[in-house]
Amino acid sequence: MGVLLAYFYEEDQPAHVYARYGVMGLRHRGPRVSYAVLRGGGLEAGSIDPWSDGWSLPPGGAVVAAVEPTGRLAASRRAAVAVDGACSPEKALKAVEGARGPGEAGEALASLEEFDACSVAALRADGGYLLYRGRLGVRPLSVGGYGFDALYAATETAPITLMGGEHRHDLEPGEAVYGDRYSLDTVSAGRGRRGTSLFEYIYLARPDSLVDGVNVYMFRREMGRRLARSHQVEVDVVVGVPETALPYALGYAEEKRAPLELALVSTLGRVRTAIMSTGSVEERLMALSLKFNPVPGVFEGKRVAVVDDSVVTGLTLKTFIHRLWRSQAPREIHVAVSSPRIVAPCPHRVQLLDPGTLIARQLRDEHIKRVLDVDSLAWLPLGEAVSYLRARGVDPCTACMSDREVAGK
Repeated sequence: MGVLLAYFYEEDQPAHVYARYGVMGLRHRGPRVSYAVLRGGGLEAGSIDPWSDGWSLPPGGAVVAAVEPTGRLAASRRAAVAVDGACSPEKALKAVEGARGPGEAGEALASLEEFDACSVAALRADGGYLLYRGRLGVRPLSVGGYGFDALYAATETAPITLMGGEHRHDLEPGEAVYGDRYSLDTVSAGRGRRGTSLFEYIYLARPDSLVDGVNVYMFRREMGRRLARSHQVEVDVVVGVPETALPYALGYAEEKRAPLELALVSTLGRVRTAIMSTGSVEERLMALSLKFNPVPGVFEGKRVAVVDDSVVTGLTLKTFIHRLWRSQAPREIHVAVSSPRIVAPCPHRVQLLDPGTLIARQLRDEHIKRVLDVDSLAWLPLGEAVSYLRARGVDPCTACMSDREVAGK
């Protein structure tokens, strides 16, 4: 669910040391990272679990990486290519290998419709590099630098700053940035719209990132305010589901003029249970139970607004709300969802979800309320998110979302 490039202009510099921090800045997106390291005219490929202890990357002057499951990497003796999206890394590798240089490789990718919704980062054994953003602009790709010593690129800006770099440019749809240790150039296949996936802003990106120039934290805080305006209920206390929902909960609480309580304590850290793709039902339930433990006495006898960043299967919320009713004795529970209804898997593989498990696809709101056992349920109006982003130059892709109930139609 992301790509990374760390490229030092002096090949004896330790790009692998800096890239480690970049990988840590992307690991919330997936359970495994594939990489290739350029050293002495050769490429060494492998994969790591970025959540394990003591992992490291092989030494080298340049690193390219892809975050699974939607990010994949293909490598040979001549090149290594990381792609993110519904495109073939092997086809991208063939284009990069067959080109006379990285600029020609960028033009080759731009000519292939398969890569219109993908992002690509590539290294060649001869020292060339390539970055390409598909013409649909669904996936963002940002470029930065470490002084005059290195070029960095990543799906969002936080990994760039974590590597000590400075964000400098967001690739436009259809744009390629390419070069080697002595040059840097760009080529465009015709500017399309910045159709960045709304899921990036709602859920995937870190709050300390910019995505296509939009401050993710400020977006989420403002969406929390707008959600509160559309949710016509009175509440005594607001709580955000840790930790991705906290900016939304802050905006919601500000608008409702109710206290925001940091009353859910996570034991697991930042685990994305909504997109967990492995493990049994029992393991998922255990992860959900460990994800948040309520602070005693905060909710008792109160009208509680539970703010979550999204509801995919409903399992996270159902587990938590059951626990809240059972152990904390609130007066009422109101659920505020800081995304529109997610009713379909992404056609561009930004997220990999089974349509049969999407609660907003299978049930109408009244039934979801009964399943969750809550007093009210509100979703972020789709138009609020779209209008905010369009005012900032982004016309987001919303193919997986809906403003209307789709179940029973």
